[in-house]
Amino acid sequence: MRDFDEKNYINTLEKINKNQYNKFYNKKILITGANGLIGGTLLDFFQFLNDKYNANILIYALVRSKFISQKFFSNSNVIVLNQSVEDLISIDSDLDYIFHIASNAHPKAYDQFPVETIMITVRGTENVLKLSHETGARLLFVSSSEVYGELDRNFDSHLEENYGKIDILSPRSCYSESKRLAETLICSYIKEFKVNAVIVRPAYIFGPRFSESNTRADVEFIKSCLSKENIILRSEGVQKRSYTYVFDCVTAMLEVMLDGKNGEAYNISSDFGNVQLREFAQILADKAGVNLQFDISDTKGGSQIVNSLLSNSKLKKLGWTESFNMENAIDNLFSILI
Repeated sequence: MRDFDEKNYINTLEKINKNQYNKFYNKKILITGANGLIGGTLLDFFQFLNDKYNANILIYALVRSKFISQKFFSNSNVIVLNQSVEDLISIDSDLDYIFHIASNAHPKAYDQFPVETIMITVRGTENVLKLSHETGARLLFVSSSEVYGELDRNFDSHLEENYGKIDILSPRSCYSESKRLAETLICSYIKEFKVNAVIVRPAYIFGPRFSESNTRADVEFIKSCLSKENIILRSEGVQKRSYTYVFDCVTAMLEVMLDGKNGEAYNISSDFGNVQLREFAQILADKAGVNLQFDISDTKGGSQIVNSLLSNSKLKKLGWTESFNMENAIDNLFSILI
């Protein structure tokens, strides 16, 4: 992970803070995937609340690799669980909330490790469901927009009840099918064991806390910009996607955790992020002062889903609203990354 500008990062965490988040004060929270883009940003937000507002949130951070922490946070209320989410999770304490985010989340991982991609999601979800059942903790599962597959009709945007086809004989479907199964497993646990759980389906989330090994197109674009290299787009880039800044994703997750209905799914997307891939790349290039170039010959490992636009109408009914539009999100991103 790259170094952050401390002042700009803290100011951003302050910007997204809301009064209702004091409901997390004095709570015990597990975050799986706490090194990742979404999980790491959520962890940082809770640490920010602890350091600035004495929130006394005890955070269990489950990570597969070495724990990555911002050097400007105290970490005094963080307990690191260095293990795979596939292994039994043992916590000698009650829990109030579980944010289950861990998964293989970039195309190269799907391509090289389809079996592991499935098992991480399915076994990991089973483990956190068992923990939720044992402790009474409310669970939020981070699913994916890929559960919608390819719709036969030209929907303007996916509602939570619209599902299309997925080629179940393609190993590339390991990610989307495992997320679908995990959602069904959650609803089955709700029916049989009365757990309390909600599901979110994020759009394409971008932000500063990305892994250098991530091969997703938007991450490659951002890395090119930071290196002052031209952005290489390996397709025509006409597919439309809902891009959402990670800080807006975090507040949406908090909103759903607090107010979402048990057993239901909520899309996470911004009103300002529905653009073509090439448009997103061009905005990044313009902000960074580099050029956008096309190399359509190399498409191996890329996603086969053409459009992925998500409706956020259900989320908005909970009272959530985004804090960033596309332009100021990217400005903020580059102000944080050194």
